[in-house]
Amino acid sequence: MSTRVTEGQQQWDAERPVALNRILFGPPGTGKTFATVEAALEVLTPDFLAANRENRAVLKMRFDELVAEGRVRFVTFHQSFSYEDFVEGLRAITDEDSGQIRYEVADGVFKSLCEAAAVKITQQAEAPIDLGGRRIWKMSLGNTLGSDASIYEECITGGYVLLGYGNAIDFSGCRSREEVYQRFSRAGHTLANPNTDYALTSVTVFVTRMKVGDLLVVSDGNLKFRAIGEITGDYAFKPRKDFVEDYSQSRSVKWLRTYEPSLPYGELMNNQFSQMTLYELRPGVIDMRKLQALLNTQQRDVQNGFFVGQRFGQGYIVQRVSADVVEFEKPRGGRLPLPISLVRQLLQYTQTGQISVEDIRQGRVFEKVAEAELEKYIVNGYQSLFAALVEQLQKPSETAPAKDARVLIIDEINRGNVSRIFGELITLIEDSKRAGAAEALSVVLPYSKERFSVPDNVYLIGTMNTADRSLAGLDIALRRRFTFQEMPSRPELLDGVRVEGVNIGQLLRVMNQRIEVLLDRDHCLGHAYFMEMRDQPAKCNLAQLAFIFRQKILPLLQEYFFEDWERISWVLNDQNAQAGVQPFVRAPAQEKSLAALFGSEVAGKLRDLRWELNEAAFESIASYRNILGAAG
Repeated sequence: MSTRVTEGQQQWDAERPVALNRILFGPPGTGKTFATVEAALEVLTPDFLAANRENRAVLKMRFDELVAEGRVRFVTFHQSFSYEDFVEGLRAITDEDSGQIRYEVADGVFKSLCEAAAVKITQQAEAPIDLGGRRIWKMSLGNTLGSDASIYEECITGGYVLLGYGNAIDFSGCRSREEVYQRFSRAGHTLANPNTDYALTSVTVFVTRMKVGDLLVVSDGNLKFRAIGEITGDYAFKPRKDFVEDYSQSRSVKWLRTYEPSLPYGELMNNQFSQMTLYELRPGVIDMRKLQALLNTQQRDVQNGFFVGQRFGQGYIVQRVSADVVEFEKPRGGRLPLPISLVRQLLQYTQTGQISVEDIRQGRVFEKVAEAELEKYIVNGYQSLFAALVEQLQKPSETAPAKDARVLIIDEINRGNVSRIFGELITLIEDSKRAGAAEALSVVLPYSKERFSVPDNVYLIGTMNTADRSLAGLDIALRRRFTFQEMPSRPELLDGVRVEGVNIGQLLRVMNQRIEVLLDRDHCLGHAYFMEMRDQPAKCNLAQLAFIFRQKILPLLQEYFFEDWERISWVLNDQNAQAGVQPFVRAPAQEKSLAALFGSEVAGKLRDLRWELNEAAFESIASYRNILGAAG
């Protein structure tokens, strides 16, 4: 499906639904990439776009802010662009401990955007308003693929962090690196080089440099992070039975945000994480504006009808939501985990007419449904809360929040090998195959072996230069999954621009009419090449017109017509130039004749195809007036 923007028509129609996948197509210079700014704003901030449609500078500023926030990503397809760049691939990493090369899966631009769009805040607490003066630390909590993978969940559940270094040594009371070193020595641990030993360094940082109020970012490998917390307690020794020599160093933490799946590092960092277990994230490495946005976010991710931050009854606040449990902060402190299955069973009883919500509220469930296999003391102990939860599931649309949409702009989408770049995901981008749709599909990715689906809040906006490849020749799989919006040349935008009496809009219109006859409409000349002359009156002169023709128009015509100078001259109407008017293309004046080069017999069989550009024509307004011909 394709649409065409015509004269007098608003480029973006606020009444029409926004397509998840669309391509802006047209000849060079028609403003396709320029238009992606408004296309992205139409998705992300439609009210802002409507209020500032005529102020390009303000729109571009807002667009740049969204790019900085990671809500808009931009990529250009080319012949070397691959699946590994777009979805995922393997990247060589040097292990900082062993110095050995190892390979880890690195997410491509599309996968990382999808994961950021699909992420759920599984736990949330009120964050500090002022981040100034707080140190921010990166810390690893176990290895997701290692024997200590359980450490992360333990820390999140317990409200603390555990350091894997330090063996089973109590460092309480240590105030310096030297004191920490002495504790190692007294415990019988010999450090080869106390000045560089990382175990000594990490324990010293954890015990002596971390302070209450500092923030903590928990990494997930080098390319993702999965939690943000605030240090709330001093160092404490926590001996363990399961890890006798490890994870005995502890600090209490208030978890401000936990994410599932983990977020790409670009949502917070300017660079990827180091492998070091614990180190300070200094300004320039971490983007403080992104951190502030993450901690102040008002987005609410719905799962099973509930979202973090939601309030019920007399002050029960949802703190964590998973597929099986919804966990509340109780009005007087403490946590209350409730199984989702129990809430849904009560909902089913109301749907079959066995009980009403009021029966739940008044504690009459077991009177009405004697055979109910429910935890009686839990249901009756929190009857008002369960009644509110069932009401919530009966009316999910009333509280379902707007989703945090993301936009991927793919410039020159037709220049890449679409089948090779998208791979199996070409099916998943269809509206009906997106996550949450009735016909949703997912695939197992080849490198990470993770199951992957495309969220329904990821929008793809492509641009396509029809001079490179016509719409008819586009990959059929791509054509079926995108809507197409034509961006034609619009000479009417230039009708008010005149240079010494020559109407620039009419000049462009006439050249394009000739190109359509000699070639096709896919190779017309775009109005964008001349827009500076309209928008900046100081550039509306012959010198600027000559610059545009010399640097942009003639090279494009050479490419279009494969150096067929005769046809180029026809586009410029040189064949009808009157005496005294300089043609743009002419036969070389100083070259030898064909007879002199080949002899008269051969010369009679040849057609002289030698041409050259006439520099004098670019500086003569009469030459441009001649392009108009009878239309002038």
